Order: sequence, then C-alpha cells, then structure tokens
Amino acid sequence: MTHTRYCPNCDDEFRPDIVLCSDCGGELEDRYDEEKGGERRDGETGEPEPAAPPEEYRPVFGCMESATLKEAAGLLTAAKVPFRATGCSTGFQLLVREADQSAAATALQGREGVLAVPDDAEPTVGAEGGACPACGAAVPAAALECPECGLVVGGEE
Repeated sequence: MTHTRYCPNCDDEFRPDIVLCSDCGGELEDRYDEEKGGERRDGETGEPEPAAPPEEYRPVFGCMESATLKEAAGLLTAAKVPFRATGCSTGFQLLVREADQSAAATALQGREGVLAVPDDAEPTVGAEGGACPACGAAVPAAALECPECGLVVGGEE
C-alpha cells in the first residue's frame, strides 16, 4: 500500500514526511493508494469533498536571502497576519490576503528586502522622502534610489 499526503484545499500531493501545504499552509491529510485496495486513514472510501476556492494572496515582501525571508515571516507571525511564502531562483516572496496588506506593510516596515505596496497606497518613499524600506536609511524627496543600499524607491527625476 503506497502512502502519500495531500492538501484537502489544493488537492496537491506531497511526500509522507511533509506536514503543511507549501501553497496554502493547510495541514496535509494521509492518502493511501486505493488502486491496490488501500483505504484512507480517516476511513472514507470516496473522493474528498470539493474545497472552497482558496483566497487570493498578493505579494507584500520580496528578498533574495532565505534568512531575511524567515525574519520577515516571523514578524508577520508575531503580528498575527496569515501569509504564504514562495521561492525560486529569482528570490523569495511573502504573500498576504488583500485585507491584510496594510497590517503586513506595518509589520514589515524598515526590514531588509523589498516591500510591495498596492497601487492605491500612499506615495512612495522616493516621491516624498522618508526611511528606505530595505535598510532604513534616510531617503530625500524625489530620489530615484536609496543613497545607502541602492534600492529603487520610485521617485520622479
């Protein structure tokens, strides 16, 4: 009997040693190969009930280092903001629900990395000046990039 784990929300399969879904963060359930006469651990023999569509998550933070992502994820956890984390060769991202973007931005302000700001948000640091979202250095108004770390902050020339 073959044993795999699956996410009841996304219906993705995982190795037996994985506990949480990498897409939605939900707890995985055990599934046994039914073709060989196995049964699911919970005693159900039919297909799982269709899950509600997952909520849409949007990027709120990006970085290149896993340690930076872990620190930012800890801040969101402390602020009780639900999130998802993704990563690939181009870097890492933290994603939150649209309703939680403001709380996430507040929790992550001043952290090393790139803070994603929704289109309808207040003007960027580069337009009005302020603290760099990556390194916290003072950025003058209308600056194109942070004078300390070089982060493009979106000011006008």
